[in-house]
Amino acid sequence: MLLPKLVCFAFVSLAFGQLKHVAAEETIAACPTNFTRVADKCLLLDDSWKNFFESDRHCRSINAGLLSLKNQTELNAITNWLAEIAPNQPEVWTSGNKLGQARNDYFWQSTGEQAVYLPWNTGQPTPASGDCLALLAHVSMSTGQVVMDPHRLTVKNCTQWAAHICQAPLQLFKTQLCLNTSAFFEAKIPV
Repeated sequence: MLLPKLVCFAFVSLAFGQLKHVAAEETIAACPTNFTRVADKCLLLDDSWKNFFESDRHCRSINAGLLSLKNQTELNAITNWLAEIAPNQPEVWTSGNKLGQARNDYFWQSTGEQAVYLPWNTGQPTPASGDCLALLAHVSMSTGQVVMDPHRLTVKNCTQWAAHICQAPLQLFKTQLCLNTSAFFEAKIPV
């Protein structure tokens, strides 16, 4: 009489254990493949030189947009990231531009928002030099070594060439532990 109750208890425990594992979910944020998480953004540096329009088209072709800036904290994180992955890359396109604007208002093309945070390089903005914004770091060799200042915004002619940074939003996933008779699998389900 005791044996059937033990077997029944074992099966119920096993079933509830499996339900617990299957029901265990966690929401995570991850970047798309080849993108790096920097300051709550997913960034990808493309160091092939293109003009602003080609750079924008490239980012859109991979479901991203050119870089936009929100604040000093974000710029600091991006500058540190650039120093690590591209220590000799002084210039990159952002999505900032004033295309179609008679005034000197700049917009982030990737978000459609007016650019409020504009950390200008010394002597900038110079609207006569173009309509698009690039991050530029001044390079000097006064000490015999290459020294690059932090990247700041510079107005540039949109048809000139520079490297560019694509930004994509973080992708939210629910991870779920799935049980199989012979193995455990973790599934990532887009939210």
